[in-house]
Amino acid sequence: MIKEFLIEKYGSFVTNCFLTEQNEVIYDNRNEDGVKEQEEVIKVLEALKTAEGESLVPESFLKKDVQWGFDFSSWIGSYDNKEFFFVGSEPHIQSNYQLVYDFGNLKGKTLNETAKYHYEKQSDIWYYLTEIFVDDLIEENITSFLSKCYITDLCHIVPKHCGQVKDICRKLDIKPGEWKQFRNSVAQRFLLKEIEVVNPKYVILHGNPAREFFQDKLGMIVTGNYPIDKSRYSIKTGNLNGWQVLSIPHLKGDVRNKLWKCKKYPERPKSAKRILNSIVNSEIEVLAK
Repeated sequence: MIKEFLIEKYGSFVTNCFLTEQNEVIYDNRNEDGVKEQEEVIKVLEALKTAEGESLVPESFLKKDVQWGFDFSSWIGSYDNKEFFFVGSEPHIQSNYQLVYDFGNLKGKTLNETAKYHYEKQSDIWYYLTEIFVDDLIEENITSFLSKCYITDLCHIVPKHCGQVKDICRKLDIKPGEWKQFRNSVAQRFLLKEIEVVNPKYVILHGNPAREFFQDKLGMIVTGNYPIDKSRYSIKTGNLNGWQVLSIPHLKGDVRNKLWKCKKYPERPKSAKRILNSIVNSEIEVLAK
């Protein structure tokens, strides 16, 4: 089922580049600047439809002299038995297609070696997530946690060499509201179906855009708000269609330095870890009663 969904979202060419017969995705198979590969990406963009059968990508976007890239949903190991489904906003795209946060199986490496590689990249989110959810940081536990993770975006389609919304808007010559509308339309087309296919235990919203989409567009019921000590940040819990939802502050950029990597106030990351572990260990009720 996962392959059929990914073909619907990314097209068969890109899906077959990343996905193996064992339902693993291979990090090494990203493509940066291939001419044929860019043509394949554009073909998919032109063919994507809304649920009503209309073009998903505005024609005005495709008329721009812009190269586009895909952020491919990612995980390590097989996609089966994923417990944590992470949702970001839109990617920083440098390639024709790449994995979300470069999270995928390494060609020729074991699962343990792959998990160790992702954990040891201390500038990336997988280091911080592992530090949050794993107490005894031995190889077996690190691999066990990371192999339960799956990550995707609200919008997997972005002009290449863009990261911030302001850069995307400048390249497309549009207003931020127009991009947000497009981002939401892509999420509405694919996200709920993707969660259904993966069937995780927790949906974790990474940053404000994902939380706002779930609240404003999908009608998520917020069931709890847990302030993080010595900070203006909080962790929220919610319920959507029976899924347990957690909303966490972003793990990159300025928020990382002010929260997850904060040396001035070490109480902040400790508090966030304590709250999240209480939730996943059922010490805090997530679902509305």
